[in-house]
Amino acid sequence: MNWGNQILGILTRFSMKNAAVIMILVVCLIAGGIYSVTQMNMEKYPAVDIPFLDIRIVYPGASPQQSLEDIGKPLEEALRNIKNVDNLFVGAQANALTATVQFSMSADAAIGEADVKEAISKMTLPASAREPELSPFKLDPEIYSIAVYGGSDEALRGFIENKLKPDLTSIKGIETVKLKGISDLNIDIKVKPSALDKYKLTIEQLRSLLLANNLSVPIGELETSQQTLPIRIDSTYKTAEEVANFPLGLRNPATPDGKPLQIVKLSELAEVALRADSDAVIQFNGQPAIQIDIIPVPGQDAVTIAKEVKKVLDDSAFPDGIEYHALLDRSIEIEKSVNAMMREVMLGVIMAVIVTMLFLRNLRSTLIAVISIPLSMFASFIILAKLGYTLNTLTLAAIAVAVGRVVDDSIVVMENIFRRVSISNKRDGQLIQQATSEVAGAITSSTLTTVAVFLPLAFVPGIVGKFFVPLAWTIVISLLFSLLVAVTVVPLLSNMFLLRIKHTAPKENIVQRGYLRSLKWALSHRMYTLVIAIALLAGSGALVPFMGFNFLPSETTHSYRTDITLPTGSSLANAESIVQRTEDLINSREGIEYVHSQISNETASVSFQISEAIKEPEELVTGLREDFLKLEGVKTIVILGVSGMDVAGKLSMIVNGPSLDAIKEGAAQMVAALKEVPGLTDVHSTADGEKPEISISFDSQKLAENGLTAGTVAMTLKNMVSGENIAKIKNNGTTTSLRLSMQLSGNASIEQLKNQKVMNALGEQVALKNVGTVELVNNPIKISHLNQKAYLRLNATITDSNTGKVVGDAESKLETLNLPEGVTYGSEGVSKEMKQGFINTGIAIGVSIVLVLIVMLIAFGEAKVPVIILSAIPFSLIGAILGLFVVNEEIGIAAMIGLLMLNGIVVTNAIVLLDRVKQNRLQGKGLQEALLEAGATRIRPILMTAVATIGALIPLAISTEGGLISRALAIVVIGGLITSTLLTLIIVPVLYSFFGSRMKQSVGHDRPASQTV
Repeated sequence: MNWGNQILGILTRFSMKNAAVIMILVVCLIAGGIYSVTQMNMEKYPAVDIPFLDIRIVYPGASPQQSLEDIGKPLEEALRNIKNVDNLFVGAQANALTATVQFSMSADAAIGEADVKEAISKMTLPASAREPELSPFKLDPEIYSIAVYGGSDEALRGFIENKLKPDLTSIKGIETVKLKGISDLNIDIKVKPSALDKYKLTIEQLRSLLLANNLSVPIGELETSQQTLPIRIDSTYKTAEEVANFPLGLRNPATPDGKPLQIVKLSELAEVALRADSDAVIQFNGQPAIQIDIIPVPGQDAVTIAKEVKKVLDDSAFPDGIEYHALLDRSIEIEKSVNAMMREVMLGVIMAVIVTMLFLRNLRSTLIAVISIPLSMFASFIILAKLGYTLNTLTLAAIAVAVGRVVDDSIVVMENIFRRVSISNKRDGQLIQQATSEVAGAITSSTLTTVAVFLPLAFVPGIVGKFFVPLAWTIVISLLFSLLVAVTVVPLLSNMFLLRIKHTAPKENIVQRGYLRSLKWALSHRMYTLVIAIALLAGSGALVPFMGFNFLPSETTHSYRTDITLPTGSSLANAESIVQRTEDLINSREGIEYVHSQISNETASVSFQISEAIKEPEELVTGLREDFLKLEGVKTIVILGVSGMDVAGKLSMIVNGPSLDAIKEGAAQMVAALKEVPGLTDVHSTADGEKPEISISFDSQKLAENGLTAGTVAMTLKNMVSGENIAKIKNNGTTTSLRLSMQLSGNASIEQLKNQKVMNALGEQVALKNVGTVELVNNPIKISHLNQKAYLRLNATITDSNTGKVVGDAESKLETLNLPEGVTYGSEGVSKEMKQGFINTGIAIGVSIVLVLIVMLIAFGEAKVPVIILSAIPFSLIGAILGLFVVNEEIGIAAMIGLLMLNGIVVTNAIVLLDRVKQNRLQGKGLQEALLEAGATRIRPILMTAVATIGALIPLAISTEGGLISRALAIVVIGGLITSTLLTLIIVPVLYSFFGSRMKQSVGHDRPASQTV
């Protein structure tokens, strides 16, 4: 790396000759970093494009089979050949079809959505199908949610629609203000069949009468002598009461010719009422409520938007009796997480400064050494801001992790300068340059190797891999700038402030003497030393079976959601009753702040907030799970923690097979088996079974004989049963639909439907039973396809923190089953991501080792030294495993990333040591003399960098608010550094001694060594 040393030498000389320029650049760097931090958006996690696109197409009146045949299968064909589509999930149900397109992680989400839109636009959808709705998947889409309750329904709705929603929508950066529990109002006119019979009316005739009396049309102009006046007839319904009391002149049933006409109010023919078109209910603490969700434009600052939302709410004059309660405020969580990480960063900086001060015992040299920390941090912020990254827990965790490492290069340079200046009589800039040059090659190699360690992490595929891209780039940027600071700013400041320090004669301290005695013994007993090290490594490996495995650690949360599935065909009233019992059980527990429910016919969701005063919320939730087992009339009930990245608590599997019956049989076996696995609860499948429905089959001969067609009858029946919006009116100033239908509720029966009459073209009324058969049949509730094949999904909640063991036990249990022929299953969710995440991170570690080897081969110009250095890496596992075992922390992705960092530090220390050995050998020193002198000289910078890194990571290790990766990562690095540093100082020289005698010693074989003292 002669060219690298030459470049670094040029930079060092330039900085020392141009102090003013360097100082100006430092000031600009600090100012730019501070400015960049203020401009970066705050998020809890990095913004990651999740490659899922949801599609929903409403198809009123369609059965699941009809939804699949008319829309599902054509959609599958249309999307089958779109680029970068990994999976296509289709769900056909009554009245709608849903689909989810899963793109590959390399796909551009916007282009993928455009391709899907284009493909759908070319489809011919059924005439009654509504416009397709496309929704890209978003992680934590809502940043703020409130429940508004109290007052009358009309007052509550009017205030939200006319005042609150428009005010919230006007906030910059908000994409959508979504209302739940609010729906279009309709004036329902449910016609009584007996009244129609009495007055010899059909529903079509009644429809015509109503429309004929609801007119607002211009009919021309009246020319007067002075002006032209337009004429308009305005005969429209104004209120629901006016509609109900509207008089109709109908045939008199008491006379043969129907005369004179009888005046009949519409309310005598039909039930007229103002109703909300909704099959769902929102409640807050048992009161009817309307939920408002605030969804920002992607990439906007969630904290700023949340503050603006709160300002609008504070400034809004809520009518008497109407109140609101915040259900979700992600800005609190984001600020708490970001501020906690900021605190850990600052504590890490302070610890690094204290450790450096203890070793150097000189304030000026300490300040010079740690100058690399703020400069590297600010440089990182500048580049991260330009790259579009946000201020989140992972970028800040990277800064916190990098604090201990970025100071290493400066410590090595500072320590060598300090040592050289302390023992030299002639002190000048040349000495500073020479001292910097002595270690420039070592710190360059060590920094580049650490960069090589983390760089592969930036290219780990998969959804979770994308989360760690900012972390990798942050560390890489910080390390490269720390190298630049170490060879420019540190020599400059040393030249300015250290040349006048007190002269001291070189002498060994107690640490050096103790270390040299240990090293001499190890070199004299090399096999014993290696056996002891290998035994320690094997012993630590024996602890692994007793440790837990997870993917990402579960975050402590006080917010929970209970998802309830009710039996097929459940009514809304039944669902409300079960939700009430669920809420009562929740409220019976101490520490519940509020309960919020969303209720529909067959599903419900009950969310609740546990007080922060409850330190172990999971214990309360465990008790609730036991209470919920006693609830009757519930199909499934699942409690989930609501946190930003709650991926650790779910198990999901896809079951495929040759037929739906075989899949159901296999899924039933699997559910029964999984219920026996400890640590799994809420085990269920998506096999919904069948639902009774009425099937009408027409006889084409009878249709023709009665002057009807299937389409005419179907449309007439649809309007009778589901209702037809025949007009729009202004009901007290609010646009309201006038909906006409038959009254078939209450005592409605199949017989009543059979006798329903339909008018033909001749004005004759024909009973439905005279043109076809009406019967009760069972049809599937939902038909699910994955890539055009039937499938079912198994879901379960993992209650044990040792996710890996639970998943492993589940897979072992399933392997013992004798499933129907052709039935297969595969992992989804956490189990799939866990496997793929470990594999990808393992590949990243392997790639990093190869890159490290390449860098060292270039740096040393030979293969033996790099091999010796790499052979020291496995011994770092001793402390890493022991540290996790002692604090009862599971092995997961965070620990593996910690292992990556640990590998970089171990290699760095070994390079610093062996670079000195190499210089000594090139000067002609014997093998043992070279090893002993290098050990005595380099022990202080190695210990300083190790202890400084440990000190910087201690706040993260003991923090409970460090986020997804901080604690396990910090423990791995701390534990591994404690043992690897000691082993590096012993094992590396021992390994080198095996090969060193055969290495070339001739001076000048490699790059020339500087004069060393």
